[in-house]
Amino acid sequence: MNDDFSDAATTARDTGNAADAGHAVEASPADNSTLPSHTSSVSSKDNPWYYEYLDQIANLELKNKPAQQGGTALRYRQARAAQGGDAICAGIAQALQSVQAGGTVILVTGTGNPEWLPQGETDGPSGVAVLARVFGALGVRSCILSEARFLPGVAASVRAGGTPLLDEAAWRRRDNAALILPFPTGAAAAVPFIEDLMGRLPDLAAGFFIEKPGPNALGVFHNSSGKPKDSDWVAHAHLLVPALRARGLPTLAVGDGGNEIGFGRVRTQLAVQLPGGGQCACPCQGGLLDATEVDLLLPAAVSNWGAYAIAAALALTHERPNLMPDWPEVAASISAPLAEGAFDGYSGLALDTVDGTSRAANHAVYHLMQEVLRLAREQ
Repeated sequence: MNDDFSDAATTARDTGNAADAGHAVEASPADNSTLPSHTSSVSSKDNPWYYEYLDQIANLELKNKPAQQGGTALRYRQARAAQGGDAICAGIAQALQSVQAGGTVILVTGTGNPEWLPQGETDGPSGVAVLARVFGALGVRSCILSEARFLPGVAASVRAGGTPLLDEAAWRRRDNAALILPFPTGAAAAVPFIEDLMGRLPDLAAGFFIEKPGPNALGVFHNSSGKPKDSDWVAHAHLLVPALRARGLPTLAVGDGGNEIGFGRVRTQLAVQLPGGGQCACPCQGGLLDATEVDLLLPAAVSNWGAYAIAAALALTHERPNLMPDWPEVAASISAPLAEGAFDGYSGLALDTVDGTSRAANHAVYHLMQEVLRLAREQ
């Protein structure tokens, strides 16, 4: 939810595979012709319904702010239409088919603001922790990036999720671990950091952006309420996208507010429909929508949930239903950043909630995704 508390306060080796994914078309109760066409019993990786379920679960909107209600469905609907009409998590899993054991995937997260969330929030780190765990089970290394101020919470989450964090020399010799590096703040520092990183990481295969703010078309960063962020306080991680694409590597993103990296994929469509999309609450008047175009974007009700859905999609495509971490490890990955000063970005409270959704709600969502894997296993 990208440090939305600033407004709330002022107004009140086995949990991880990637092969070919099935295809689904958005189900519409008003038009049965849009339902997936092949529903007979087939291999789970070829059955579109399971990916459909995962997309739907990740977009269960549980909001109590009227200004934010309804936006989840709008963001998802536009992104799906712009990306071919199939279940998005299936497309992302398919895009990762080329990632081989021994490769490296970049995972970028971290958001906050200096006054209310100086050490970050609970949305983002857990999603990265689950993806890192799944990639590790596939023998794929994770390189995790965030601003130095957010790294303690992100690192705590990844460790709680079961993935070892190693120094670079040891990480290069082990294919199921993570390396965590600080992404410098400010535009001037970004390019040299990225150039060094591109030449430094072994067998680079893909880049993920999970709940990571990006600038609008005017270069201004915003929170999900349309308030501006200090450009020198944040990492300009969006500049990593063209560097990855220039090397022919897939760029993948998850966000829940429109201000995160990846929403450039649907910025034109959302600018006229999403509150704050075309005109924000700051002098730039350029809207809160990020302008960074990635290969595939999965909008979700909560960014962690989108990352969980992608992890489950990878389990489907690899036909390894036990790839996902157990819930106690995921729960620990949500609560671990609190000890490092992170808060819930929606309420601003030091509770193991995410964007105002309770521990029980997060458990239910994760359990439903595991249920999808159970159904696929038993078909």
